[in-house]
Formats: sequence, structure tokens, C-alpha cells
Amino acid sequence: MTRPRTLTHTYTLAGGWQKAPHEPLTPERAAALREQGIMLVRARRGLFDTREISLRAYPPTR
Repeated sequence: MTRPRTLTHTYTLAGGWQKAPHEPLTPERAAALREQGIMLVRARRGLFDTREISLRAYPPTR
């Protein structure tokens, strides 16, 4: 099993990219962010793997 991604930034239309507390991006945390109106985050796994992730359908289904 792979390590969870660590949340680094959140994005809103009103505020743009904002730093976020570095914590694991879990399905529960994604749901809480969606309730706040946040639909896009930057998250990292390891040193060089940083991605922008839509929370619209997080976690992705396989």
C-alpha cells in the first residue's frame, strides 16, 4: 500500500492558493474541505511528487 498524500495548499476562487496545515489527505479530510467550498488542493507524496487534486470525486475509484 502506498503512503497517503500530504496536503500542502488549498485553492478557492476568492483567495487563490493558500498554504494549508500539512496533514494527510484522507477521504474524511477531503469531505471536510468540500464542505468549506474548497474543490482543489495541492498534495505531495515524497520529495518530488506534488499534484493538484480535485476534491470533486476524492478518493478516485478504480
